[in-house]
Amino acid sequence: MNTTPTLPRLALVAIAAATASAVPVSAQPLEERYRNPSNWLSYDRDNTGQRYSELSEINGENVSELVPKWVFQFSQLQLRTEATPLIRDGIMYLTAGGVRAFALDATTGTRIWRFDYPYRQREGRQDPNWSRGFGISGNRLLMGTPDCHLIALDSRSGAMLWRSPITANQPCFGTAAAPIIAKDRAMIGIRGGDSGRIRGHLDAFNVETGAREWRIYTIPAPGDPGSETWPDTEVWKVGGGAPWTSGTYDPELDLLYWPTGNPGPKDFDGRDREGDNLYTASLLALRPDDGELAWHFQFTPHDEHDWDANQTPVLVDRAWNGEQRKLVVHPNRNGFLYVLDRKTGEFLRGAEFAKQNWSDGFTPEGRPLARPEAAPSPTGAYTCPDIHGGTNWQAPTYHRGTGLLYVVSRDACGVYFRTGHSIDHIESGADNFLRAIDLDTGRIRWEIPMLGVENREVTFAGAMTTAGGLVFFSSRAGYFMAADAVSGKILWRFNTGGSIRASPVTFLAQGKQYVAVTTKAGVFAFGLHD
Repeated sequence: MNTTPTLPRLALVAIAAATASAVPVSAQPLEERYRNPSNWLSYDRDNTGQRYSELSEINGENVSELVPKWVFQFSQLQLRTEATPLIRDGIMYLTAGGVRAFALDATTGTRIWRFDYPYRQREGRQDPNWSRGFGISGNRLLMGTPDCHLIALDSRSGAMLWRSPITANQPCFGTAAAPIIAKDRAMIGIRGGDSGRIRGHLDAFNVETGAREWRIYTIPAPGDPGSETWPDTEVWKVGGGAPWTSGTYDPELDLLYWPTGNPGPKDFDGRDREGDNLYTASLLALRPDDGELAWHFQFTPHDEHDWDANQTPVLVDRAWNGEQRKLVVHPNRNGFLYVLDRKTGEFLRGAEFAKQNWSDGFTPEGRPLARPEAAPSPTGAYTCPDIHGGTNWQAPTYHRGTGLLYVVSRDACGVYFRTGHSIDHIESGADNFLRAIDLDTGRIRWEIPMLGVENREVTFAGAMTTAGGLVFFSSRAGYFMAADAVSGKILWRFNTGGSIRASPVTFLAQGKQYVAVTTKAGVFAFGLHD
């Protein structure tokens, strides 16, 4: 496989022209970016992580009439495609792995431009197929690359405007997350926490110039707050904690919410890193102007199961015990759904939503009461969830009408050894579900078993809800589905014929509502039958 694509001549000319003219492109004010429900302008549509759309032309009464309107096929089949497309004013912007990108007419799927990144693999674990999509600010499209750069493209031409390095003085394992835009900054983290070779960090870049404005390390250096949770050795230099997914942002509180990965250098053997290992497997509340840490909450202290916390922190404003509160909801890989006060990080509830046998509950502060027998051992510990977790990075969604959180969940257990893990699918079942969770009680309201022959695989595709009373989701086997958001009844499904690992979107183009999802073959867009 050729891993050194070159820029097409048209793109080279466009880059030269853009560099010569240096036309400034202003970022849109955050308060205005998401007002128009016709568009989908972030990985989660907006920065709340809710993945909820106010569009309702497609609803429970007519969703059975959905038909394919167009299909855009990648010229090269992707080994995996995890990208959520962005749509603005009738144009779709899509990454295909971390090395190609397209602009499409969202009504017809016709290609407007294509960009090829001049990528040369430098290390064995960089993967050119991993990318979850763009961030967008004004006419700049921001994309992470497998060789650890953040690049900006001109949305009008596909010209590359700037390119800035993400890693420095440590190995590059790439980046998969879609950048998040807050104010005039693009935030993105790195991969590689399982390698035993990196110290995790999150970077913020100026969207106009590409200059890095701040960096926060997820592993404190000696003497920094949190360093007392690590041994008095140099293990902190390879402590992991990679923030490899996208965060969320509250403009009123002016806080970013960013999850972090598992500790290192050994995933399943914590004897060389005694202590809680802050700030791994945690949620960090950060100031977007300078990266200052406002508060943190650690879900799994001294994580030895590779559960980390790289799941979407969903921001919800709603009543809690009779009082209106700003909440952050986090379905965690360790099998518990957490509800925190997002002003302070106060622990409000932890509720089991997937099969687990490692914890007997929580202290009032939210520290898990871990069972010693669940820790990895020389002879192996049968522990639930397995390494893939009760959920993983796949996007949850919150419906503002039903008040339910919908989580792609997994019931499975694994045998954990200090030297690694084994997954016993036959005994554990390894069942995948879409689960609707009542935030008032923490209980599962209903669940849908995933369709297809995938019950021993992991469903990585996320979900989306709409004001039409629907929840859209996909199975790994290639089924794209819609269910009633209240009852969980499946109302429509379509077999795309290819593996789906991406989350769906919805948008308006020429006044009509579409829903779309990316597969490794391309993009499928659906609309109502004419």
